[in-house]
This record gives sequence, structure tokens and C-alpha cells, in this order.
Amino acid sequence: MKLELKDFQEATVDLLIKKLLPAKREVAEGGDRQAIILAAPTGSGKTVITAALAEEILIGSDRIAAEPDAVFLWLSDQPALNEQSLKRIDSASSKLGQNNLIIVDSAFDRETFDGGKIYFLNTQKLGKDKLLTSSKGDKRQFTIWETIANTAQAKADHFYLIIDEAHRGTKINRNDEATRLTVMQKFVKGSAGEIPPIDLILGVSATPQRFAQLIEGEVNR
Repeated sequence: MKLELKDFQEATVDLLIKKLLPAKREVAEGGDRQAIILAAPTGSGKTVITAALAEEILIGSDRIAAEPDAVFLWLSDQPALNEQSLKRIDSASSKLGQNNLIIVDSAFDRETFDGGKIYFLNTQKLGKDKLLTSSKGDKRQFTIWETIANTAQAKADHFYLIIDEAHRGTKINRNDEATRLTVMQKFVKGSAGEIPPIDLILGVSATPQRFAQLIEGEVNR
């Protein structure tokens, strides 16, 4: 990291790795899906902490073996959040520069995500009428759902979904719970014909209670 972590940030990274290692083993062995929550107050540097975790996963350390082919999908509900996070990571990380930080735009078209990168995606681009999710033909070979599903299948415990501000998009309509999933909930619960539930999730939030409620019963944490 270019930015030296504060003691409490370094301690948080250490704790996340300790939680992540058994979660990864469970996923690698075909067990239950796993979710880890990074709960920290506003202004505590959650983005920097998450960037430090991603960097350590990629390059390895005495705490975790290197995974240079790891893929990180950074999901938020606003384009501005993605851009803010990208700039913050670029300024803080010595491993993750502009070439490794990719905004997924409407022209994105790949069978799988490339290893060693963080991809930033916002839920506003994932409606049924959006180019990323519905347009295939001369200009697109893969929908974003296919890219995500293919990567999840190929990478297993090397594919990390990071849900930024994870308390957003978690409210469940009790009257129609089966069909009224928010886009973010699709990543946790899966969505028939689109994506499977993602096996390894890191939820980042200052107020994680609703996210914890969502994943309760869906994944282990």
C-alpha cells in the first residue's frame, strides 16, 4: 500500500483474513456459501481497508497465499460511489492501479472477468431494459449476467463479491418475497436465468444490520 494503514485498519485487515481463510476453504470444498461483514463507522477508511485486503490477496503475505488470478467485483448502487472508490483505491494501493481498476460500462463484453483486477459495477446498469443485461447480437456476445456466472463457476473461491454500502437494497417485501428481489439481492439469493448465488461475499457498511438479516439463512458468516 502507498498509504500506511492505521493500527486499527491493519487489525481489521488481519481479522478479515482470519475470517476469510475458513470461508474460502468451505467454498473450495463445495460447501456452503459464505459472507463476511466489514462493519466500521463512516470515516474509518472502509475503502482503504478493503483495498488493502484485496492487495494482500493478490500478492500474498505470511497471512494468506498469493492469488494473482483473483477477481473482485465491487458492487454499489450509484455510479458516483464506484468512481469515488476507484479513485480512493488508486491513490492508496501500490498494486492496484488504473490498469487493474475497471469500470463496467454499457460496452463491456467478456466471457469472464480477467484475474488480478477489481471491476466496479453499479446496480443502475442491471435493469432488464439495460444494454448490459439484455442486448446480445452483432455488438455483444455475453450479457453481464453470463460474465458473472461464468466467472463464478471458473473461479470459485477466487471470485470475491464486494458489496459497498451493503445496507442499501436489502429491504425485502414480505408480501412478494419470491419475485420482488432487488438487484443486489440477486447476487446473494441468485436469480433464475441470470446468475447463481455468489459463493464468497464481503459486505461493507457502517450500518450492516439489514444486510446481516438478508444473508441470515442464505449464507454462513
